[in-house]
Amino acid sequence: MKRNSIDLSKFKKIEDIIFLDEPILSHLVKNNKHFLLYLIDSLDNSDLYLLLEVEEETIYYYLTGKLSLRNLILENENICYTVEQDFNGSLIEVNVIQNEYLDNNYLPAVDSFLNYNPTFESYYYSFIKEYESKSYLNTLREKAFYLKISTKNKKFANTIGFNELANNLLSNISTSFKSFLKADFFVVFKNITSDQNRLNKIFNNILPDIDYRMVDLKFGSFEIGLAVDDVMKGNIENKEMKEWAIKVGNKYKDIVLDDTYDENNVKRIVDTYTVDDRKKIFNPIFKITENSDFNLEIKKNKLSKYSTLQIKDKSIIERIVPNVIEDISKPDAKEYQIVNLTTVVDKNKKVKSINIENTLFNSTDETEAILNNKDFEKYGFIINTEISIKVHIKTEKNLIILVSNFDDLVFEVKDSSGKFEDGIRKLIHNIYEYILNKK
Repeated sequence: MKRNSIDLSKFKKIEDIIFLDEPILSHLVKNNKHFLLYLIDSLDNSDLYLLLEVEEETIYYYLTGKLSLRNLILENENICYTVEQDFNGSLIEVNVIQNEYLDNNYLPAVDSFLNYNPTFESYYYSFIKEYESKSYLNTLREKAFYLKISTKNKKFANTIGFNELANNLLSNISTSFKSFLKADFFVVFKNITSDQNRLNKIFNNILPDIDYRMVDLKFGSFEIGLAVDDVMKGNIENKEMKEWAIKVGNKYKDIVLDDTYDENNVKRIVDTYTVDDRKKIFNPIFKITENSDFNLEIKKNKLSKYSTLQIKDKSIIERIVPNVIEDISKPDAKEYQIVNLTTVVDKNKKVKSINIENTLFNSTDETEAILNNKDFEKYGFIINTEISIKVHIKTEKNLIILVSNFDDLVFEVKDSSGKFEDGIRKLIHNIYEYILNKK
């Protein structure tokens, strides 16, 4: 490399951070970029320095003892330079080097944390105070995780279109996150009330308080820092819900934005959330990770390195969001279903029957089913005595009609939503309310 490839005289020195007879670690600035110049070796006729570009915030972390000098160097993602100059300040040689190839003898000790108390006259006195005055934001940033979305399309120099980012990529992540919040809320709190509408109302009231806080943003490959706010939860009065609200953001990160999807996590997902909820939560994320035009990466904090969200074993996706419709030719009465099929005959006179989900035709069909304690518990209704209630079910035009005799009373539900589960839930709710009032 040319001797004049780097001219240290063109850098502005802010201050020497470590000085022992001579500068050991200095803070430099050039073109509004921050650099650290670290003395790594003293030779017979020259000194050898490591020059690395860093974020101003990284310097703050180092000065306040949150980051060791060794990790500052090893976790820095920018190219480093070794700079050799003689004792008169004349440049001898400059080499480009990646931090992972640095000789271990040139690295500081593992416990190279700084115990630093700047004087009032020091640049860093006001520098640190300014950061500490933004304690709320800094606290969030310390706990933030980072997502990076980059395009593989070189046409526009790796930049991402605004509409593409807003309408597809970020929208998918937002949809997944909100779906997870609601699904997990109902899993955790399904037993606190039998009134689903009340649960919905509670969830909608606390939704603004459980949203991520956007604490950092970087252009190029789009990078965003997201943090769980565990402080501003004053609107949530219920203690258990407040505890859930503090934890659920990290729960989403650990479960959904998982860069490994190991067996334990997949089993936890499948056992906890319904297929319908899993589709709402995971399909938006898989649309990004399975798209060959984009990379979605995550890192645990600002100072760690990114890892790609990519599921190499496609059978895992199939387990989480199964595409195969189970054989419903002989439905079990316990499923309380009327299955509507349409038959397609192709030009070769091959016949195929297709299940049309959540759709009712203008036809009439009838069946019977039995409701027991487990069916009530499915919707969060606990009954201590054993029950077995017969239900007559039929479809008529655009209605699902459910009729049940219990305790010499007739309970009837007519549902026009076209979704069978809605009708069953309403019937169970009505019977449960009667049992409660009777007691």
